[in-house]
Formats: sequence, C-alpha cells, structure tokens
Amino acid sequence: MSNILVMNVSLRETRVAVLENGVISGFHNERHANRGVVGNIYHGRVVRVLPGMEAAFVDIGLEKAAFLHASDVFQGHSEAELPDDDDDDDDDSDDNGRGKGGSSGRRKRRRDYLPIEAQIREGQDLLVQVLKDPIGTKGARITCYISLPGRHLVFMPTVGHVGISRQIRSDSERKRLRKLCDEMRPTGTGFIVRTAAEGVRSEALRQDMEVLISLWNDIYKRSQKGRPPRLLYTDLDLSLRAARDLAASELDRLIVDDREHYERIMDFVEHVMPRFARSIELYVGRDPIFDAFGIEDELKRALEKRVDLPSGGYLIIEQTEALTSIDINTGKFVGKKTLEDTITLTNIEAAKEIAYQLKLRSIGGLIIIDFIDMQESADRKKVSEALQEALADDKGRVKISEISEFGLVEMTRKRTSESLTQLLCEECTHCKGRGIVRSTETVSYEILRELKRQMEITTSHDMTLRAHPTVARQLRETEADSIKKLEGAANKRLHIKGEQHLHPEEYTVDAGKP
Repeated sequence: MSNILVMNVSLRETRVAVLENGVISGFHNERHANRGVVGNIYHGRVVRVLPGMEAAFVDIGLEKAAFLHASDVFQGHSEAELPDDDDDDDDDSDDNGRGKGGSSGRRKRRRDYLPIEAQIREGQDLLVQVLKDPIGTKGARITCYISLPGRHLVFMPTVGHVGISRQIRSDSERKRLRKLCDEMRPTGTGFIVRTAAEGVRSEALRQDMEVLISLWNDIYKRSQKGRPPRLLYTDLDLSLRAARDLAASELDRLIVDDREHYERIMDFVEHVMPRFARSIELYVGRDPIFDAFGIEDELKRALEKRVDLPSGGYLIIEQTEALTSIDINTGKFVGKKTLEDTITLTNIEAAKEIAYQLKLRSIGGLIIIDFIDMQESADRKKVSEALQEALADDKGRVKISEISEFGLVEMTRKRTSESLTQLLCEECTHCKGRGIVRSTETVSYEILRELKRQMEITTSHDMTLRAHPTVARQLRETEADSIKKLEGAANKRLHIKGEQHLHPEEYTVDAGKP
C-alpha cells in the first residue's frame, strides 16, 4: 500500500494524518487561531542567564520566556573556526534541517561550547529561531543557528558547513551537489542538501539557493530596525508545510478534502516543485475524509487510557508531567499452552502495540513499561527483541534498557512536540488533573465534621449547606440520623441545598436560611 498524507480542513483547524501502509504513523493539528511557532524567527532579548543550567531565558514576545541552551548560542565562528566533523559529508540532522539548528548538533556531541555566561549577557539582543513549541509549563526551545528550509535545500546563514543527505549515495552526485553549494554560498554560510535534490538540474538548485539567500537578507535587514521582542519570520502553515515535505519524504500522495486548500496547495506545488503536482488529490467521497480512512476512530482510541490487544489482553497508558507508565495485562487471553507461553505471547503483542501507540500519541520523555513477569530469561529476551524491532523505524530518538527480572523496561523517546493528549485535551474541571475525585462518602464525612465546628461558633439558629446534588442526597438520606444529632446537640436547624454547578468536592456553610 502507498504512504499518504490525509488532510482534513475545517473553518477552525487543519488536521493532517500520515498513513504508512494504511496505519497512522503521525498526526498534526493546527488551530487557525493558535498556530505553533516552530520555525519562526524572532528578534529577542536575554532576560536571565543561568550558569548552573548552561542556559538562558530569552523574551521573544510569547507568554513564557524561551529556553536557550549554551550549545545553541551562535558565537560568530568563521568556517575555519568551526569544530571538525568526523563525517563531514553526511547531514546529521533530519531532511528538513530541524532538530539540529546548523552545527549545534555536532557541537553538543563534542561539548566544546563556551560557558553560557561567557557567550551572552542579560539585556543582550539576539536573533533566534524556535526549535520546539512551548509544552505545558515550559517555554519554547530556541537556537541562534537559523535554518531556512527550501524545496531542495536548507540554508544555514550562521554556519559555514555543507551537509549532504545520507539518502544520496552516489559519490559523483554528492560531489556535484557539494561543488554547487560551495560556489553559491556566501562566506560563513552553509547548506544542507535534502534528498529531493538528487538528480535535480543545477539551474533549479541555484534558483532555490537564491530564493533562500534573499529571504535571509530580508529577515536580517528587518532585525536591524525596531526593538525586541519582535517576530521577523513565520514558517508556512500546516497545509503548505505538508505539501513542501511531501517531496522530501517517502510519501506518495497528499489528499485534501477542501477545494480552496487544494487549489492553494496546487498553486504552491506548481511554482515550487511542479513534478509533484500529480501527487495532490482533492477528496470527493461521501463520508468525511478521516472516517473514510479510519483515522477518526484511531484518534479517539489514542485518547483512552486502555488499549485492547487482539488476543484479549490490554495496555493501560498513564501520562504524567514526569513520565509515562505503560502496564500490560493478560485480560481475557488464556492461551492454548502453558501460563508462561500465554504471558510471553501477550508481552510480545503488547511490545508491538506500544511502539505504535508511542508514535500515534507522540509520547516523549521517560517511559516505564511494566511487562507481565516472565520467569525465563529466554522469554524476556524474545520480548526485548520484539520491542527493539517494533521501534526500529521510529523517527524519534529512542533508548531502551534491558528487561529486568521483574519485567520492567525504562526507555526514553525524544520529545519533539506536544503529545496528542496535550494537543487535544485539557485539565478535567472535576478532578483538576488528578484523575480522581474524593468519593461522595468521604466528602459527606468531611462536611459533617465542618458542620459540627460551625454550629459551635455560629449564633444564628438557621444554617444553610450548599453542595453538589449527589453529596446533598447522601446527607439527606444516608446521613439523616447524623444530621439530626448535630442539630439537636447545637439547637440549630440545617437547610441542605443541592446545586449542580458546584464541584463534587466543593461545599459552603452559611448562617441563616437559604
């Protein structure tokens, strides 16, 4: 089956799902009123330098100050001063130039950057680009190593380096592309040659270079006028980014369900990469496009804590700010042989599903997997190999520990964007993000204790309790005897009012009648 981008456009948002052989491997959502900021370039100002964190916070005009690591501070090195690259012919970023920010990827590995306090100072103005959107309580991650992606190339105006995509394997083609970039690039700047550049005529590549260099010159000129914080450049919106990235990936088609966006994408593609125009399709089916491709149901499933396995077992996925825990259970699966075989088969099935769910839900950071205990080391090895194999094609940077004798696996996955839960959900108004609320019985007993305190100090004969209807009902019916005893002991009259707008744990006690 082909690999495709499926795009659903509505009045308020654009949603894009990546299908690889009919299975969702990625999901992107852009609310038109609240677009992400990755790729945007800002004129910012340093507000705080933190030597202990090897970082600084920079005001770029967003709600939270952006985070700048010492390795991402441009120090004005010329090409000759840049650290040597052991594999200079290869591009060690992704094909879009993201995630590296010029040479910072190489600099981080060598840890040869200067201390943050030796590079910048508070109040200093900086030209920066956003690498990661703000996530939760964290501000955006930024870099001083600017990268501007084009159709065939990524321009790096602050780094004197030429990188060639590893997917271009022909030595003669690599030499041709490197020679062309070296001839065109201004002193101290560089390019990453994308996979899509292979076999492209020199004239088209030169045109791409000229457009990117001109764009950078305009951005730099604007940075010299006005005071920070200011937005200088906004990356393409989701629909055009999806079209641009179509050529630089292994995707075959882009299908969109909105005629206006279809025509807009076609106009963009015909001007920038005309040979891919035939890969753009307008969806004309009767069912909503995400329903037709089975995407809507998968997205709903991806927001549930429980994920059922084909055999009858299931996963429980719990996401917190610190980590994600995944627990495996056999459920209804009883197997056909021994208990150990049943457990091993469930764990192997779970390993494959976990790899899929991590990509679908865009889960990053620390992940703890609690497999069902296995007695034999050979069985643990089978499950470990199944997990490694299932994660082999994950584009996120993944590190996995061995399975312990208790069935625990600790792994990390590079966090590049908000998870699906962070993107589509908000804190529960009832539990305030805890995932639980105190029981009606617990709240009722707390109220009885509070009523006893209030009745002893209140001079009014009448008192009014306002609580959630389920709690009010519990007090009137189940706790009726306790209420009568309190009223008799204090010579008070209690009026109980159930009010739907109150939180199940919320209540008020006031003097007087309601």
